[in-house]
Amino acid sequence: MSQKRSIPDRLSAGTSRVVPYQRGEDFRTRHARRLSLNLEQETNVRRWCQQRGLTLRITNEGHHWQITDGCFLAEWWPPTAKLVIGKRWGDGVHCHDYKQALKVIENSYKRQ
Repeated sequence: MSQKRSIPDRLSAGTSRVVPYQRGEDFRTRHARRLSLNLEQETNVRRWCQQRGLTLRITNEGHHWQITDGCFLAEWWPPTAKLVIGKRWGDGVHCHDYKQALKVIENSYKRQ
């Protein structure tokens, strides 16, 4: 069975202070750490969304986050740090933590 090829991110939000890179860490451990630390902030992210008239939907046991207002859609996968705005898969942004993701989402939402 062949593996699906991932679509590389076009941009990176930079290094994370919330979930810092640890040299030599296995990617599975890193992904689990990202997921756990970001899920701890669900209440803060939900509050941020409500203040802007957006809705947060978390599925797949926290692996997939959707922020929408019905027209605007941002999808984020915390374990792999993939953020996609408006289904534009080729324009993905690598966001390691919720702060980075919300900053990119807010900038995109304002431009819309």
